[in-house]
Amino acid sequence: MSPTRRLCLQLALPCALLPWAGATRAQAGNEWRELTARAEAAFQTGDLIVAMGLFRRAADAGHAPAQARLADLLDAAEQDEEAVAWYRLAAAQNDADGEFGLGRMLAHGEGVKRDVDEALKWYRRAVQKNHVRAIEALARATRSGDLGLARNPAEANRLEQHAQALRDATKGRP
Repeated sequence: MSPTRRLCLQLALPCALLPWAGATRAQAGNEWRELTARAEAAFQTGDLIVAMGLFRRAADAGHAPAQARLADLLDAAEQDEEAVAWYRLAAAQNDADGEFGLGRMLAHGEGVKRDVDEALKWYRRAVQKNHVRAIEALARATRSGDLGLARNPAEANRLEQHAQALRDATKGRP
């Protein structure tokens, strides 16, 4: 085979495999979403062992929502250092729940040294995605002057109203 033909095949083969690779990623994404949905259903029925196992499988596969949800459960179980690690992975993928969770852990110094500047950074990233709990946390900090913020009742009220509007808009949705 000529060097030119070999080069053409080397360049063409990855392009020919792109549709297959994309389908595999999409299938994997669907599998992760399915695992996460099954895990949430198990959690809702009180089967924590099954829920944790399914969340962990999806989280290990890199599914950010599963990583954040697994971190929530680990945080509730006081396994804070592992929770922080999972929140970091989810936040690194721009997952709002991961960003909020990481911000909360940093704000309270759970599983990690307290760092209010970093906490605010992660809260604000989640707020930009309209994450209701992050908006409420920022509102509380703004009202109380916590996390190094100046007290600002007007801004706190604005944030609380925004969070309530988002909650109202999602009522009745699955």
